[in-house]
Amino acid sequence: MSTVFFPQLTVGSIAQYPISRKWSKRTQVNTMQGGSTVVMPASDAGRVSWKLSYSGLSDAEWTSLASLFTSVNGSYGTFTFLDPTDNLLAWSGDFTEKVWSVDPLLQLTSGAADPEGGQCAVVVLNAGQAPQRITQSIAGAGWFVYCFSIYLRADSACTARLIRSTASGVATQAVDVSQTWNRFVTAGTLSGRDDGASFGIEIPAAVTVYAFGAQVEAQPSAGLYKPTLARCGVYAASRFDQDVLTGTADAVGQYSTTLVINSPY
Repeated sequence: MSTVFFPQLTVGSIAQYPISRKWSKRTQVNTMQGGSTVVMPASDAGRVSWKLSYSGLSDAEWTSLASLFTSVNGSYGTFTFLDPTDNLLAWSGDFTEKVWSVDPLLQLTSGAADPEGGQCAVVVLNAGQAPQRITQSIAGAGWFVYCFSIYLRADSACTARLIRSTASGVATQAVDVSQTWNRFVTAGTLSGRDDGASFGIEIPAAVTVYAFGAQVEAQPSAGLYKPTLARCGVYAASRFDQDVLTGTADAVGQYSTTLVINSPY
């Protein structure tokens, strides 16, 4: 059975602004025999919530939201929600983590100077005689519009490639990497109706490239870089907060509504 995804709008984004996002954690309170109390957060009971307000939805967009709501029976069933305010890649600055697939002839060194004045860039040396890749897969809808962006520079000018792929198709984009940091972007859709999509870079043979700020967003263009660790913006157990979907017909073929979505954090 295919994964159920919260739909994108026609323009290729998940939501409209303003967007409200809130984190909540359950608090444990222990009352001691002497009457004093010990209060601490329960680390296993967090929740993140989004409040999404839409206006000017087309018939097709309203139908997509209503169809999802019906298919999951309101707040009963779950779906995958791609946070429109976050980076969909985990460990965005550490290519040595297991979420990244690294070709065997690449040598990675962390802690290099980055374009934001820190020491979070990764040195990527291709010691082989053929191009080598670093990629990460996300549990998103393969047919969505995605934007993949990354900062790159090199000791000597070279041509690298940005990669977007699914089981049904792949798109690569050649980028000219210079000695100066530049943010490179590739965006669009791929053919097929596959679950999952992969993103990454291809480094030419015998070249050293510096990389920083890998980011994927479910939208047509790149936003500000949002560094991630183990958590990213893919929430596979999301639910609606209401059992009745209400909307307003503002004009012929134009609808507005407000939704609240919750997910374990």
